[in-house]
Amino acid sequence: MIRVRVPASTANLGPGFDSLGMALNIYLDITAEKADTWHFKHLGNEIASLPSDYTHFIAQKVTQFCHELNVKPFCLNVTMKSDIPLARGLGSSGTALIASLLLVNYYGKLNLSTQVLVNLLSKEEGHPDNVVPSLVGGVIAGCYYDETCSYVTLPAIDWPLYVVIPPYELKTEDARRVLPSSLALAEAVEASAISNVLVAALAQKDYVLAGRLMVQDRFHEPYRSALIQDYQTAKRVVQDKGSLFISGAGSTIFVMGHPEYTDLDEKLKSELPHCAVRTVSVDTTGAICAKIR
Repeated sequence: MIRVRVPASTANLGPGFDSLGMALNIYLDITAEKADTWHFKHLGNEIASLPSDYTHFIAQKVTQFCHELNVKPFCLNVTMKSDIPLARGLGSSGTALIASLLLVNYYGKLNLSTQVLVNLLSKEEGHPDNVVPSLVGGVIAGCYYDETCSYVTLPAIDWPLYVVIPPYELKTEDARRVLPSSLALAEAVEASAISNVLVAALAQKDYVLAGRLMVQDRFHEPYRSALIQDYQTAKRVVQDKGSLFISGAGSTIFVMGHPEYTDLDEKLKSELPHCAVRTVSVDTTGAICAKIR
């Protein structure tokens, strides 16, 4: 039997569209052992509605990776616990994808390197901003081109961090549907410059500057924020007390608070009582896969 644990992620960090992300201390945790047929036991309300047989996302992806990596297909008996809400922009599908690949890597005795793993995951996702931090941990700047993922690890953010999780889903495909197919050159140059300086600010741990830049996205937030009815309220609450951005495709709103304002989470809870407000931190370990017996 093995255990696989994968941290959630928040992606984009505002202007770092499809390229910036960080792992969070919210987890998908599974135990698995070989079986004759696929079976899933789900612990926790977040995943109670998922199927229990071979139609499960993880079973489908394990089978896919087996074919792609020339591993004889197999079935597993899986106990699965997750505190990551589904379709909220916290990488729930990315964590399941990582778990699937790690299961194939283990049972197929492939011993794939981290570089090969991030290449495969980025190819499957189309971008590295959620799967790479969840795999390796920390805050990541990455890109995927020519079937290769290149990434750099940035310092873990040590300011107070919160996730504001609305009670409604926002599917990634719906969030991508509202995006423009192209940007004017001047706007694209401005967006790129903002993202570049954000990476530099994070590297220098200048979170005042980073916070100012997180709300200056040009790629996606101007279009997606209208889909999240609580975004403007959260923005009003945070104001000069920190910064915020849409986590992944939404609907979760990620907040980085200034250390001086120790009651920011309470204010968010008061103004958004229907949302779950959770204090989080950066997971610097990443995914683990280990034999437990």
